[in-house]
Amino acid sequence: MEELLPQPEPPRPLRTEHLELRPFTRGELEVMADAATMPHFAQGFPSAENTDWARGAIEAGEHFFTESELTRLAVVERTSEQVVGTAGFSGPLMEGELEVEGSMVPGVRRRGLAGEALDALVERAFEDPGVRAVCASVPEDMVAAHRLLVGRGFVRRPCAGSEISYHLPRP
Repeated sequence: MEELLPQPEPPRPLRTEHLELRPFTRGELEVMADAATMPHFAQGFPSAENTDWARGAIEAGEHFFTESELTRLAVVERTSEQVVGTAGFSGPLMEGELEVEGSMVPGVRRRGLAGEALDALVERAFEDPGVRAVCASVPEDMVAAHRLLVGRGFVRRPCAGSEISYHLPRP
């Protein structure tokens, strides 16, 4: 008799005071990949960047993108229950670092939600003793993202290319 393979445990949602970060469903990924919307998507979601990411997730077979904690997660505002952005990791641990990435819809910016999501991701990252640092790369023109990272203790480091790189060593 063939043994059943163990099923992966679904990613644990991250809950903060105002947000829940949770995996996207297959249906949400498909709608995002079509650049369409759902009733629980905030105005402006998905962005073009989110649409590209969803298409890539589907093309890759989506398993990693819906069943791993090391991917982008839906950022859900708890009071409205709307998806207001994405936040998560760009992939597995590399050279002791996890890279964070994300975006929020314009309607919720300047309310501290991006910082709340970033803090939760950093805390989750450092639960793994193998993580020596969390890093992020941001286009030069995204001033608010630069301020957010520096304000949370990230330090700029040399980087070739059009983006500015930051890292936050393990405390």
